[in-house]
Amino acid sequence: MSNFTKEQAINLRSQLLRASVQCSERCLYQSAKWIAELASSLKDPADFDSHDDLDSDIAMPDGYPPDRISIFSTSEDDEESRLEAREIGDYLLAKSFFDCREYDRCAAVFLPLNHTPINVSSASPEPENHTRTKASKGKGKGKAPAQSPEAVPRPRTTILPRMSQKSLFLALYAKYMAGEKRKDEDSEMIMGPMDTGATINKELIEIARRLEDWFQERVIQGKEAQNHGWLEYLYGVVLAKSNSIEDAKEYLIKSVHRNPFIWSAWTELRDLLTNVEA
Repeated sequence: MSNFTKEQAINLRSQLLRASVQCSERCLYQSAKWIAELASSLKDPADFDSHDDLDSDIAMPDGYPPDRISIFSTSEDDEESRLEAREIGDYLLAKSFFDCREYDRCAAVFLPLNHTPINVSSASPEPENHTRTKASKGKGKGKAPAQSPEAVPRPRTTILPRMSQKSLFLALYAKYMAGEKRKDEDSEMIMGPMDTGATINKELIEIARRLEDWFQERVIQGKEAQNHGWLEYLYGVVLAKSNSIEDAKEYLIKSVHRNPFIWSAWTELRDLLTNVEA
């Protein structure tokens, strides 16, 4: 690195990021991952200033002038476009890990690993901050009904680093897929005559808490109307997996209202409505 000038390093990193995109577009995922890792090794932390403000002065990545940012960003939201541009190297690295089914490595690019571990019982996980979650039938005898978050505000349990909605979705979806992968592995180990289908996705509670905190922060900042719908979709999936059907339908409906082209949200909603009618 000492033999490179700053301009040469910036130019090389720009070429590597473009090459990673080109490989990914052609489904050469291992090549895309290798190139993205190489580009990441050239990243100078000083190139990305930390901003607490989400104003128009969000730092742009070196080597990408504003007229070329749109190559990597599909968002019409100026703030999100700048965040996506700033994260492009990390996003391509995380995306390459996801494409190679290395879900934990994908999530670790954006999410801190020093969070407090969450204990998950063998019962279905139930996210805490719901306003209309139905009480389970036949279980939890003697338990008082949970109060709504409006009555008792829940303190934030996680601190998310500042990132674009696209990167947050990728990181949390990678966590979800990692949990599904481990759930399938656990199911294979216990399958047999005594199998009761008790294996669960152990990442659901953490994903739900992170999303709850994110939605809460958006409301506080008055930016709820700028949500793109993808995180509402993911939260709806998590709630459905947690058997919080009414809450799941609510967030899936929010998702398609924000973005009617999220086909996965429509299919999830259809399945929930079909199950209720059955």
